[in-house]
Amino acid sequence: MSSGGVDPSRDSDLARRLETRLAHTERLGNLGWARWGIGDGDADWSDQLYVIHRMDPADGPLDLERYRTIVHRDDLPVFDDAMAVLEEEDGPHEFEFRIRAGGAARLIVARAETIRDAAGSLVEVHAVLQDITDWRRTADQLAVVSQRLEEESQLTARLQDIILPVQDEPFTVPGLRVATRYDPAETAPLGGDWFQAIRMDNDEALLAVGDVAGHGLAAASAMAKLRHAITGLAFAHHEPDQILVALNRLLRRMRPDVLATAVVAHYRSTDRVLTWCHAGHPPMLLVRGDGVERLHHPGVLLGVFEDVEYTCASIRLEPDDLLLMFTDGLIERPGRDLFEGLDALSATITQTVRAAPRDRLSAIMNGLVPSNTSDDTCILVARVTPNTLEVS
Repeated sequence: MSSGGVDPSRDSDLARRLETRLAHTERLGNLGWARWGIGDGDADWSDQLYVIHRMDPADGPLDLERYRTIVHRDDLPVFDDAMAVLEEEDGPHEFEFRIRAGGAARLIVARAETIRDAAGSLVEVHAVLQDITDWRRTADQLAVVSQRLEEESQLTARLQDIILPVQDEPFTVPGLRVATRYDPAETAPLGGDWFQAIRMDNDEALLAVGDVAGHGLAAASAMAKLRHAITGLAFAHHEPDQILVALNRLLRRMRPDVLATAVVAHYRSTDRVLTWCHAGHPPMLLVRGDGVERLHHPGVLLGVFEDVEYTCASIRLEPDDLLLMFTDGLIERPGRDLFEGLDALSATITQTVRAAPRDRLSAIMNGLVPSNTSDDTCILVARVTPNTLEVS
């Protein structure tokens, strides 16, 4: 053979590879091609089309007239309208219809175009038919699941709001202007973080923030028990340390599988004395001017030991002081310890109050961004009002 000649074996090998690739494409896509002659009953089908239609290739392809007989009767108008459009227009056109194949209904999407003679008369229809039954079933199932998840998400948000209602605007308790915020975790909107800010009488208020370990309904249930219990204990005139002892006993009796942290503070507006107690919770922050001080007073987590004791610390606040209470989602970040998080939070607060000397309460509340979006976060900011008694 001369160097310029054509190698027939090479062309044959290339043709076989292309044929194999086409067969794989049709099988993977569950599709096949068809050619239908108009008026003469002539038809050609690819191998995969027989598989789709549950037919034996030895029986040969169906012409258009016989193909119409396997179309689902409810979809005959779609099929006939498509044929009418192809009669008038060259295409390509796409349409869906159901067929009966192997005793079951299959959903077919057809993409078809026409061949015409010199006079413009329709002589052939070429089409690619794809069986999308399984794909559509999966898509419908996913849509149902997505709808259910959306409904569950809405229900979860409503449940969270019932358990932990958050006021959009700052509110007043004796001697304090208070703003609160709850940021749910991105992955688990129902969580165990909580806060409480209540008037005990005309000159006393109770502030608290807590965090039940975990997420979901179990954590939210335990959180609701603690939050409701602390309200009753406050109105029974229990001091913060006594409240934490009672909350620890409640967890050990009712939810021994649960651990929690909390900080509880009692404020007396007549002398502006704040008395507080911690149970394994991040420290409160006192903002005076543009300085930030950590109010440390350690105590063991709730639910760890059967019998615990807590002690209180006290400080006299000044008019316009700000008190920040929060859960660890505000400062926690993978690879960073809580003290680094506290340093970063303090720096942010300092910058914020320097930039907003008038409405520092709203500025701080709006400027705080949780560090860990996979955990829920509660934030409570209280401003000491200038008057000794300021009640709503």
